[in-house]
Amino acid sequence: MRRIVRSLALLALAGSLAACGTAVATPTSAPTATPAPIATPVASPSSPSAWDEPNDAALPDATVSSLQAMLDGWVSGREVIGLSAAVVSPEGSWASAAGVDAAGTAIKPTSAFAIASTTKTFVAAEVLLLASQGKIDLDAPVTKYVTLPFETNGATIRQLATMMSGFPSVPADALNKQVPKDLSRAWTAEELVALAKDEPRLGTVGGPGMYNGLNYYVLGMVIEKVSGKPLATVLRRDLLAPAGLDRIWMQPAEKPQPPLTVAVDRTDAKVVDPASGYLPSLASASTGQGGAGMAADAPSLARWGYLLYGGRIIDGHLVETMTTQATDTDQGGYGFGTMVAVWEGVTIVGHAGDYIQ
Repeated sequence: MRRIVRSLALLALAGSLAACGTAVATPTSAPTATPAPIATPVASPSSPSAWDEPNDAALPDATVSSLQAMLDGWVSGREVIGLSAAVVSPEGSWASAAGVDAAGTAIKPTSAFAIASTTKTFVAAEVLLLASQGKIDLDAPVTKYVTLPFETNGATIRQLATMMSGFPSVPADALNKQVPKDLSRAWTAEELVALAKDEPRLGTVGGPGMYNGLNYYVLGMVIEKVSGKPLATVLRRDLLAPAGLDRIWMQPAEKPQPPLTVAVDRTDAKVVDPASGYLPSLASASTGQGGAGMAADAPSLARWGYLLYGGRIIDGHLVETMTTQATDTDQGGYGFGTMVAVWEGVTIVGHAGDYIQ
């Protein structure tokens, strides 16, 4: 597990409709605004952690200046109108921001953003945790747990998590048309999965991977089925609360708390509703479900990555499952709810995220 990078940063971009979760290879940083200390999970995994406790101390001023200059440069170069970023490492932690959101409000290091597909890291970790407790069989057909409106061809829980189910996807065109019609509508996972019923398959079961958010809508349904509780309740109980991560929320069951960002809206249709209190709106947030429904601030998401991939939230052998590349998808290498890449000889793990509706 030592091959895994030692920190995870969130670059939450107000220039898009969502945040982008990115793993970073070098934990060099120091706080412009140091994140408040967050407790190590109460129920610590039994295996040793991959690296030391996260350190909330500031790092050298030169590092802080360099990192801040990067953020300021992205804004001045008009790549984004605003962003926040955070790094957590054994040597120190850093969080800062630059620019404004779509409402012209200055972004803070603790401003909340929708994190979109980075949600998959939470759902994958929960699936593995439940599997380690004997509540989910990773190699059982998904139909052992839930009924789906299309032929599953025996696809297993593991194949869903690694993007090798061959399932159809939720048609983006349909959502792009329907979501703007009623931003106060709360979609369900079952409604979203039903939209895919007559869509073409993305590959074949067990074949080359095809990135597909529907897999994680279904995994969220599986978690709810085996636990008898809403997905948000289970994630809070098993992952977020033990880690002290109270500024990460599973929308729409949980409502993000201020400060919130207002995302830049689409040019062809309105999907952002600042008055709703959801990111970017109730309708858009609810279409994310277990695949893309969560919101967070940068320091909390960086802390999540450090604790998760360091084996401080789930056991190390489960982290190995998450971070071992299972396939290549159209979005790059993929493990179990984690994107995997190699950059200059260093293995990078994490998950990107962006909204399309």
